[in-house]
Amino acid sequence: MSLTHTIVEIVSTAGRTLTKQNSYSGGSQLTVSEPIADSETDYEIAFALDVSEIAAIYIVSDQDVLFETNDGSSPDDTISLKAGVPYIWTEDSYHVCLLTTDITSIFITNASGAAAQLEIEVVFDPTP
Repeated sequence: MSLTHTIVEIVSTAGRTLTKQNSYSGGSQLTVSEPIADSETDYEIAFALDVSEIAAIYIVSDQDVLFETNDGSSPDDTISLKAGVPYIWTEDSYHVCLLTTDITSIFITNASGAAAQLEIEVVFDPTP
């Protein structure tokens, strides 16, 4: 079975609106919807992913949080998520993926002053 995630980007100015929609497919997906309490340090979430299989990933938090992979003390990868600003990477992105090492767990630190809601959507191809 093929699963599809669609990423829509819109730019709207006074004179026009530009819309681009791209779809990414894979045989599997991962979804995380997790509340993270304020003052939480290295809150662990089980999350297994071979990063070489990612077709598209979308990560967003409604508060500033620190996103770390595999270990909260010496992580393989770190992303400082800004509130409401998603990290999006797709297999046809212009930039390299910030996730460089296969993931077994993610660790979230929330020092924002408010509870955070973390959302992750990944579509990937689990076949070699």
